[in-house]
Amino acid sequence: MRSGFIAVILAAIALLFSVQESSLAQTEITLPTYQGYISVSPNGRYFVDEAGQGFIVIGQNDGVPWPGLVTLLNNLSPEATENYIIDLREHGINVSRVMIEYSQAPHTYLENPVGTFSPAMVAFWDDFIALAERHGLYLLLTPYDTFWQAANWDRYPYNAALGGPCETRRDWLTSRPCIDAHKQRWRFILERWGGSPNIMAWDIMNEIDIWWDATADEIRAYIDEMAVFIRETETAAWGRSRMLTVSSAASVPDGELGRIIYNHPLLDFANTHLYIGPDIKAPTDPIGAGPMMAGGVVLSIQAINDNRPYLDTESGPIDSWIGDPAFDAEYHHNMSWAHLAAGGAGSGMRWPYTTPHWILPEMRDNLLGLARFASQVDWANFPSQPITSNILIDDRNILRAGASDGRSAIVWLLLDTRGDRQPSFEGRTLMINRTFEDGDYNVQFWETYSGTPMQTVSVTVTGGQLRLELPAFDNWADLRDLALLITPQAN
Repeated sequence: MRSGFIAVILAAIALLFSVQESSLAQTEITLPTYQGYISVSPNGRYFVDEAGQGFIVIGQNDGVPWPGLVTLLNNLSPEATENYIIDLREHGINVSRVMIEYSQAPHTYLENPVGTFSPAMVAFWDDFIALAERHGLYLLLTPYDTFWQAANWDRYPYNAALGGPCETRRDWLTSRPCIDAHKQRWRFILERWGGSPNIMAWDIMNEIDIWWDATADEIRAYIDEMAVFIRETETAAWGRSRMLTVSSAASVPDGELGRIIYNHPLLDFANTHLYIGPDIKAPTDPIGAGPMMAGGVVLSIQAINDNRPYLDTESGPIDSWIGDPAFDAEYHHNMSWAHLAAGGAGSGMRWPYTTPHWILPEMRDNLLGLARFASQVDWANFPSQPITSNILIDDRNILRAGASDGRSAIVWLLLDTRGDRQPSFEGRTLMINRTFEDGDYNVQFWETYSGTPMQTVSVTVTGGQLRLELPAFDNWADLRDLALLITPQAN
């Protein structure tokens, strides 16, 4: 059975790479490469590399036993995993979020028993991090797969019934023996792999707000202690530390939990899992997920007090997996563009919910189109705020999202074709109020699926209002959405 499963995986990988070759022949745009550690940009909203080049997260979730990575486990086919990473990078994907252990089955536990580290998993991470460095893939890493460890608590090594330190799941964030065991794992991780510049950030705990019935005060105390421990341990080992964050299962947490997730002083950026509403969790059409994602991003940014970056690091059709690849590709496309245009620090990060369970070829094409557009934005000098509420258009069947720093802006427009609606971009009047200083601007229109600039027009802002009539795009059939890049004309 195992050999047959691996053969299917390898065949799928070979097909993936053969399909992708034709998708790369587009208008010549050089995607960026990055140097060294990633940090928050000086003006806050996005990230930069060590050379000061702007960086946004164009990414996805991955897992050790999933098709792209499993071929590296036990050295089964390192070449297949390397080709997979090369394919991700060729599609503009620069960050993979991965749990250091995957707790669905014991063979991908990192420790078993607690304190004894799996040679196979340690070798996997040695090799995977080296491949990530070789090809410029950055990693957002979290130490525990809390979903499966909670689901499988009766067999999970941290359970005291199996000799572990936690008498109950409730002890996970609060019991001193549990916390000490977490620190032991962190020390191993940090001292072995913490020197890699390609670890973008540590997500201290996946979905820290569920599974353990912890109060907000207990969550805050845990972050207070663990953030200091991680920074001190990493600095002692390597002379520096990298960014820290904590993920929330609450899409837009409020109250004390919201203050912790969005504004904790020891965290560098905020991230939540935007499973918000049926349009994302159980979509019946590919359109509704776009405005739902944009709205969630705006609410999160509004909850941040110090302008730090915000990311959705996990979302998708969790309650109703999508069987139609074309539907799923359009759904993913709309979520990714809505996340970026509303002010999120990248594409958002899909959890696959697919068969096979990885980001399908159509979704990688989506991210390549977005990456091509993103390569034209100076993220290091773009302290944007959401401007969706400032964007008006004379057809309510055209949905919108946008972000601007008052000088430049990105805007995304989506035709709402649900039901019998047949809206069109041509001839519609777009207005953006209370955003730009008066002056002359260029508006570049982009086709979003391939990431191709279509045309550029000039517009003059007067009285604080940008107003323009959308042109015809005669050479572009089946245009379902548009991206606009608005920049000031040189004096």
